[in-house]
Amino acid sequence: MDDDLIYKKPRKGPAIASPASAANASTQMPSFAQLQEKQRSELIEMAQVRFGIKGGAVQINLVPLQIHLGMTQKEIFKELLAAPEAEHADQVLYALAKGELDADMANQILASLALLDKFKKMKIES
Repeated sequence: MDDDLIYKKPRKGPAIASPASAANASTQMPSFAQLQEKQRSELIEMAQVRFGIKGGAVQINLVPLQIHLGMTQKEIFKELLAAPEAEHADQVLYALAKGELDADMANQILASLALLDKFKKMKIES
């Protein structure tokens, strides 16, 4: 299995498949939990590479916020208000890369930020 993150529908093989090959194919498919864990680890690695924690040195021009693992999503959004809006996603990724935020919470916050950005861009017609 390659590391492509795009779902590709499995190709249909011969019309008649043996029960052994069908059982073998089902054992090769990762579980939902395995896919979630892979996504979490890839998100953390991407954040660590982006901010130079893993790999080469990077100049970071963010003023670190006071984000920590014990915070709720509401508290993190309140903390994000102290940063410029253009830095919100970077602040979340930076906290994730430093271990101050877990991948699930970071994913939820990044999704919320993306949704808020879409709402801001929508034209309201009367």
